[in-house]
Amino acid sequence: MSRVSRGPTARNDAEMLCVVIFWALNLTIVKLALREMEPLAFNMVRFGLAAVTLLVLTRWSEGSLALPRADLARIVVLGVVGHTLYQLCFIEGLARTTASSVALIFGSSPVVVALFARLAGHERIGAMGAAGALAAFAGVALIVAGRQEAPASASGSSTLIGNLLAVGAVFCWAFYTVMCRDLLRRHSPLRVTALTLLVGAVLLLPITVPSMLRQTWGSVTPAGWVALVYSAWFALVAGYVLWYRSVKKVGNLRTAVYSNLVPILGTFFSVWLLGERLTPGLGLGAACIIGGIVLTRFGEPVPAE
Repeated sequence: MSRVSRGPTARNDAEMLCVVIFWALNLTIVKLALREMEPLAFNMVRFGLAAVTLLVLTRWSEGSLALPRADLARIVVLGVVGHTLYQLCFIEGLARTTASSVALIFGSSPVVVALFARLAGHERIGAMGAAGALAAFAGVALIVAGRQEAPASASGSSTLIGNLLAVGAVFCWAFYTVMCRDLLRRHSPLRVTALTLLVGAVLLLPITVPSMLRQTWGSVTPAGWVALVYSAWFALVAGYVLWYRSVKKVGNLRTAVYSNLVPILGTFFSVWLLGERLTPGLGLGAACIIGGIVLTRFGEPVPAE
């Protein structure tokens, strides 16, 4: 049985910094790609490409894709929640609201991971951690309900739905991160990611067929295809494998802390490359989320074992 180490190493720090950059930039890149492609069509192609890539890498590096029957049910559940539902919430949410709003809502991920870890009995949360959770959720509420600069194709109600879908994506991600822990004690992050991604892609396919048939693929520019490949290979393949390698090595909460940088860099990229404007509501919401993360970090949960 593999054991979680006492703390991150320099290599782990470097790998997680890469993940932060991949994911922060991915929000803007996907937003640009959705100007040319329908959300579900884009997501199915990038998801399929990522699944095939991971399966080939797993087969090549480990020699087999076999998994004990006892782990199959958990793989299916994690595939449904962590990939199918997460990706539907993510892509449809991002299509309806701004990349900066999604980036800041995703900033609450470490707090939600901490709460899920507490519910799973992995860690205990003290008073500061609880206060941090309330502050972070207050910040998310401000962003979700606030008046923001909506995408040109979106109405105010559509933006609200987009923000709520982004919140749903955060909860799916936190559930997946925490519930992967036991599997990662028995299997490599590459294998777990490949198999759960396969489940997610298979279930996503029938939902996305109409969108894929409507999409005029011949009109997609080279930049659109580059964006799709980046999102598949860097945000999904490299990002997921490195993330869960860190979960296996240093644990859920120490890994989740790295994602604190995603909203900061994600907002920077969206303002710089998309020309999005920050509003007072976004600023206040971001301050609450950052404050919640700081409180949660100082009141860091301890193992319940």
